[in-house]
Amino acid sequence: MSITERQKKVLMAIIQEFMESADEVGSVALLQKYNLGVSSATVRNEMVRLMKEGLLEKSHISSGRCPTDQAIRMYVKQELDAHSHNPLVTVEIRQGIFRERFSKDAVTHSVLHTLSKETNSVAFVVLDGILRYWGLSNLFQYEELSNQKIIRSLIDILEDPVFLVNLSKKYGSSRVSLLIGEESGVDSLQECSIAFIDTPFWNTQTASVGVLGSKRMDYLKVVPALKEVRNSLQASMRGWS
Repeated sequence: MSITERQKKVLMAIIQEFMESADEVGSVALLQKYNLGVSSATVRNEMVRLMKEGLLEKSHISSGRCPTDQAIRMYVKQELDAHSHNPLVTVEIRQGIFRERFSKDAVTHSVLHTLSKETNSVAFVVLDGILRYWGLSNLFQYEELSNQKIIRSLIDILEDPVFLVNLSKKYGSSRVSLLIGEESGVDSLQECSIAFIDTPFWNTQTASVGVLGSKRMDYLKVVPALKEVRNSLQASMRGWS
């Protein structure tokens, strides 16, 4: 896929607005906030082209546009390549894991609570075929997830004994796996993203550690945090029993 620099600038502005508010974005609102250096008509034309490329979509209730899952993935890659992660998050994860390294349950508890707090999402650990999670209340801060039907569906997914376990088996690796929106294949997760990573855990065991949240989650925190969990668990294993 090839888009022009101007189209990319328009697309990134739309995605930034969507990540902040979950609202569809119109050309007038875009020009009021961003210095795009072109007219409203030009922005509208570029939006049409971006729709044809599968990077923007339009609902039936608004004249604005919102990014597709494909566009968000493009945005995530660009942002991760351009920014460094917060070292304070790294320190907190390392200290929590090292402090609790002699107890499997204590380490799991530390990972769940730290990830949930730092990512504003539901953190989960799949270990020995069992799912543990923490941070369900984080989902209520996202307007697009706050209606009763969606929350109920998400709770059903978290309480399902096999869904996230099977998902981690299918897509898990030593690198962060990221499923955005419809990529999960589940209708009730269209407004969500799931990120997870496989990590050595307790001698020869392997765990999958991840987060479930809005597809507007802060990927600049989520991806580095998951990588740091893996690195810290790996470094601390020698002290475990």
